[in-house]
Amino acid sequence: MRRKNDHKKLALTVGVLCLLIGALGLIILILMPQEELVTVDSPSKPKSLLEVSQPEPQSEPEPEPEPVTATILMVGDNLLHMEVVDSGLQGDGTYDFTHLFESIYDDVQSADIAIINQETVLGGTEIGLSGYPQFNSPQEMGDFLVRTGFNVVLHANNHAMDRHYNGLERTMDFWDQHPEVTVVGINRTQEDRGRIRLVNANGIQVAVLGYTYGTNGIPLPEDMPWLVDLIDEDMIREDILKAKELADFIVVLPHWGVEYSYSPSDEQVYLASMMADLGVDLIIGTHPHVLQPIDWIERTDGGRTLVYYSLGNYVSNQNMNPRMLGGMARITITMDGDKVSITDASIEPLVTHYEWSDIRGSYYVYKLEDYSQELAARHGVGSSDTGFSLAYLQDLSRQILGAWYQEKQGAETD
Repeated sequence: MRRKNDHKKLALTVGVLCLLIGALGLIILILMPQEELVTVDSPSKPKSLLEVSQPEPQSEPEPEPEPVTATILMVGDNLLHMEVVDSGLQGDGTYDFTHLFESIYDDVQSADIAIINQETVLGGTEIGLSGYPQFNSPQEMGDFLVRTGFNVVLHANNHAMDRHYNGLERTMDFWDQHPEVTVVGINRTQEDRGRIRLVNANGIQVAVLGYTYGTNGIPLPEDMPWLVDLIDEDMIREDILKAKELADFIVVLPHWGVEYSYSPSDEQVYLASMMADLGVDLIIGTHPHVLQPIDWIERTDGGRTLVYYSLGNYVSNQNMNPRMLGGMARITITMDGDKVSITDASIEPLVTHYEWSDIRGSYYVYKLEDYSQELAARHGVGSSDTGFSLAYLQDLSRQILGAWYQEKQGAETD
C-alpha cells in the first residue's frame, strides 16, 4: 500500500511541475518584445510586408486605332430624255433600266458612298412623263438607282421645278419609301432645309451638301423658299460651319457653271475657293453636260480641297460629240486618329452610247477603256455630228483631264 501511495505522490509532483513550466513559458511569451515575436515566431509576416512594398503593376497603354478608309463614287447628270426613258419600256408597260447601269454596277456596289445627279424629277406616270424642256421621269428609274447601289441622290439642279411643286412633292414621296437613300438639295420643310445630311461610311461621318444656280426661271412657291437649295453664299457658309461641328469630312455638290464649256467659269473658281477656305474637303460639280478639269485648292488652314468641276452627262440623248463623254469620280478617304484626308482620287471616263437599230433605240453607258471603234462607228450621234470616234474620245479626255486621264486605250477592234 505504501508503494502505491508513493507512486501517486510522484505522479502528482510531475504533473504540478509540468503545469509550472507551461505557465512560465506562457509568461515569457507574453513579456517578450513584439519585434522578437515577429522575427522568431511569425516567419510568414516578413513575406507579407515584402508583398505590400512591391510597386503597383502598370496597365498596358491603349493601342492606337488602326486607320479607317472609305470610298466615295459619283457620276454626273442622269438626264432622261424620252428616248432614254423609252429604251427601258417593256411590253407590259413597266420599265427596266438595267442596261443603263450594268457597266458600272460592280463599281457602285463596292463604294461606301455612291452618288448620282438625278437631273429629272421622278413624278411618275400618273402626272404624265415628259422630256426636254420640262422633264418628268418614271419612278422605276429611282428603283434601279437603289438596285444599282446609289445611296446618295442629288436633286438640287435646274430641272427640279420642271413640273412645279407637284412633281417635286411626288419625287420626295417616292424617296420616302427608301430611307436607306440620302436625298440632297430638296426639302419638305424649313426644318428639313436646316438639317445637314450625314452619311456614315465605316465610322467616318460624311456631310453631303448640294446647291443649284437656279431652276430655269420657274420660281419656288412664295411660302416655300426652302424647297430647293439654291446657291447662296450666306446659306452655304452657315451650312458648312454647321457641318464642321457634326462631320469628319464635308462634300459639296454644286450644280453650276456654263453649259458645254470645258473650263470652269470665274464664278465656279470663286465659289470653290470660298468653300475650300471654309474647310470643305471635296467638291464635285455638275450641269455643264461636258467634262471639266480636276484641281487641288490649297487652303488657308494648311489642308487641300479636291475639286471635280464637272462630271458631264452620265446618260442623255443629246446630239453633240462632247456630250457623249462623262466621268465617274472615285475618291478614297482615310481617318487616321481624328484626322480625315483624301488618300487617293481618280476619274474613269464614261461614254453614252446609243443606236437606232429599232424603233425605240438602244442606250448604254460604257467605260472608255471598254469602248471600241466598232461601237463608235455605230453611234447614233454620227447622224448629227461628224468626227465621232474612239480616238476623238481619248483625245478629248486627254485635253480636259490632263494627267488625271490614265491613258487607257480602249478596246480597239476592226
